Amino acid sequence: MINIDPNRSLSQGYTPHAHRTMSRQPSVGRIGIVGAGAMGSTLAALLGDLMDIAIVCRNPRRAAEIIRNGVRTSGLFETSSRPIVVRSIADLQNLGGVTVLFVTTKTTSIPAVAEELKPVLRRISQNRNGAFIVSFQNGIESARELMGLLDYPRVLRMVLYIGATSPGQDGAVKITLDQPPHYIGTLDPAYRQTCYRIASILSSAGFHTCVASDIEKQVWRKGILNAATNPVCALVNANIDQALRSPARTIVEALIAEGIAVATAHGVALGEEYISHAYDILEHARGHTPSMAEDIREHRKSEIGQLNRQLIEHGRRMSIPTPTHEFVVALIETLDAKIDALCTLS
Repeated sequence: MINIDPNRSLSQGYTPHAHRTMSRQPSVGRIGIVGAGAMGSTLAALLGDLMDIAIVCRNPRRAAEIIRNGVRTSGLFETSSRPIVVRSIADLQNLGGVTVLFVTTKTTSIPAVAEELKPVLRRISQNRNGAFIVSFQNGIESARELMGLLDYPRVLRMVLYIGATSPGQDGAVKITLDQPPHYIGTLDPAYRQTCYRIASILSSAGFHTCVASDIEKQVWRKGILNAATNPVCALVNANIDQALRSPARTIVEALIAEGIAVATAHGVALGEEYISHAYDILEHARGHTPSMAEDIREHRKSEIGQLNRQLIEHGRRMSIPTPTHEFVVALIETLDAKIDALCTLS
């Protein structure tokens, strides 16, 4: 059952989830999800009414919770489902495999996911040509990194404008931002029809998704925004509204400006409307606390390497200075080092 927040209007860019197509779609086969955190749980909750879902969850407590109560979302929309829970990617072959595998873990986990996935990639597929892997993650290079580590071309990329908190004590994920459309795309035109099929499934579940003709453009548009807000909110321990209403707003603005300069030098045409688009997203995201702020609070390693550091490296290759990004990276990496030290001691 989906409950819509009545305080959000269509004029705010909100696509109601009440239009979900509730009939199941067995013809698409089983969908696999790697990761049972905020993004993985949200995806499983939305898709569970439409098809068979198997979710890979290594955390015993979280796995037991999903088996007992299913996956649930609250906040901007409320839904739930009961996916099949497995403890490893290899276990998916015991279920008969999957046609599509969404990787929803933090980008910091990409090497570990690829190491586990690569040896069983063919065996877990219901398709003789191999399952499609979808990077459902932040960062500029996450899909390319997966493709390279797996030595596997059937990797698609999603760009999401959704904010969700980690499962709370009640096991529910709170949705704090949903600013569609979301995007899916491919670097290989041969897989475009698969993108349309997945977009249709996601949209039927209420997760309005478009196929991007230029997914790299969308990746950079979102990546710049993440790199401008995530570290600032983490450093000042604030949500986006609190950061934008503080003196730290000038840092956010400088990070966006540097990101645009790097993208432009890199040959990525962000579009004349990008600045207004970026600040419109931020306006709707004021109540959202970025995941990096949550990571630092919970003593988890941040995604600074996949966000700001990648942007810095692109800038260096194009001789574009990024001093503000270097500044925030130095501070966040200092916090990451302290977290590593605490983990070593424990």
